[in-house]
Amino acid sequence: MRVHRIPFSTNVERVALAAAYKGLAVEWVDHDARDRSAIRALSGQDLVPVAELEDGTVLCDSPLILRALERLVPDPPLWPAAPVGHAVADVFVEWFNGVWKGPPNRIAAGAAAPGDGEWLRASRDTFERLLDGRDHLLRAFGIADVVAFPFLKYGRGVEPGDGDPFHAVLAEHLVLEGHPRLAAWVERCDRRPRA
Repeated sequence: MRVHRIPFSTNVERVALAAAYKGLAVEWVDHDARDRSAIRALSGQDLVPVAELEDGTVLCDSPLILRALERLVPDPPLWPAAPVGHAVADVFVEWFNGVWKGPPNRIAAGAAAPGDGEWLRASRDTFERLLDGRDHLLRAFGIADVVAFPFLKYGRGVEPGDGDPFHAVLAEHLVLEGHPRLAAWVERCDRRPRA
């Protein structure tokens, strides 16, 4: 599988974590974040990651790529096998992508809604509660951790050279101090290999 990426992409890191977990080799194609013409020519849009599967299928959007990885390499699974657990994982992914990411995206775009910053800071408490008595968001390492970690890790700050305003928003609002379970989870997830 070939995957196109830019530096510091949270959505690319999702794919890197999942592929490594599944033991899947990835051929990475690096692009300059300021010139996405090759990404656009391949996929019809500017966002990364973009995956080229062996059968010629081109996928963009990390959730679609993660589901494709699950089909290609079902073991070890990212989603729980039990129907209820699978459904809970699906709901988490949809909530994280469709709801949780809204406030930081609006703040970074200069279009914050009233309460966005407070809501984002308060979300740390939700993750702290999810981690009560468990090492991972939905008990065992899986899709919830893969989806959330690349964003929540910014509670430790921004890496040198990362000038993405979205990441600066995350770093400002997700400080891990006072959230020991969340901080320990970030460290556990960060020790996991990436493809």
